[in-house]
Amino acid sequence: MQKMNSNIVMIILLILIGVNFILVKILNLPLSETLFIIACILLFLGIVLIHGWKTLGPRDLLVFFFIAYSIPLLYEYTDAVGFGGLVGCTSSYSNLLGPKFLGKVPYVIPLVWALFFYCTFTMTNIMFNRVRITHVFEEVASFKWFLRIVGMGIVAGLMMASLDLIVDPVMVALGAWSWPAGGSYYGIPLWNYEGWIEIPTAIFVLYSVYLHIRKKSQIYIGGEKRSRYTLLVVVLYLTALLIYGMYAAYEQVMYVIPWAVMTTGSFAAVVVIQFHRSYPKVGKEVSSSKE
Repeated sequence: MQKMNSNIVMIILLILIGVNFILVKILNLPLSETLFIIACILLFLGIVLIHGWKTLGPRDLLVFFFIAYSIPLLYEYTDAVGFGGLVGCTSSYSNLLGPKFLGKVPYVIPLVWALFFYCTFTMTNIMFNRVRITHVFEEVASFKWFLRIVGMGIVAGLMMASLDLIVDPVMVALGAWSWPAGGSYYGIPLWNYEGWIEIPTAIFVLYSVYLHIRKKSQIYIGGEKRSRYTLLVVVLYLTALLIYGMYAAYEQVMYVIPWAVMTTGSFAAVVVIQFHRSYPKVGKEVSSSKE
């Protein structure tokens, strides 16, 4: 009963995201852009916390957020450790997103990184059959294993970058940040997308090494019964796309929508297909373990 209740809570929070958007952006409820964005982020956070608690456990979820928050914060604050300045890929944040770390990076920015990355981390693990029915760790560390983890990190980064095909142009249109030097992708420098691949890859590798040290695997919601609520990360991923898509229409930057839809939609479809393709394998594992 407790598991079912927590799953229902995630669904309710997901519905509230939609209600929040309808009330503020469609029915014009008087609420500042900053408060609206923060409300959406908090609802996303609630879903990710419940989902992560069930698939990773409280301790490992806390470590996940520490890594997934601190690396983007360091990267943003140092302009990619100075590399951004060398290639003319530096951004400037307005006050739209609230208080800033040392007056430069809004605190919500690395939080959004962490939330999106949890979705792509889990989606990548589903895609490559790394989500287990129990926390029992089965992988053996080797150079080949490390290369595989790096490759999977790049896939997670590509998922993140595909979402940013719409996030960056929309947020620039909203005035959340700007790119003084401009760029070839609707005013966004292409090096920005290198960062969107590089950061998730680093987080994915570091956290995967941590899980290896802990001898622990990420698990399906429901364990051996493997609930489809695990796929809520895909729904969150596509919900972000939908919200930014409506923002794109609202801010008249609809030309970015097709690029994001094609890429994020393709990744989401592969994850869902792989989830269902692996079902018989999980069923056999369960049967074998009972025998």
